[in-house]
Amino acid sequence: MTKYLTIAEAQEQLPALPDELAEEPAIITKDGKPAIVAMSMELFDSLLETIEIISDGEFCAELREGIRQADAGETIALEQLKAELGL
Repeated sequence: MTKYLTIAEAQEQLPALPDELAEEPAIITKDGKPAIVAMSMELFDSLLETIEIISDGEFCAELREGIRQADAGETIALEQLKAELGL
């Protein structure tokens, strides 16, 4: 469940927030309305990586095609792949 904090609560809890935000972000409100999202650096980095991946249209198209092929059973055995690659 997403944690909501007022700015005053966030200021009071600032020393503990890095540990509390390790698993999920918190929404900090101002005048009762969401104003800021606070999250761990690890989560932030993960989000940036995800944005980079989904921004690559060619990669996403290839991924969708790979998923379609797997769902349709259009796969090859690992041993066959190794043989084709000369491994």
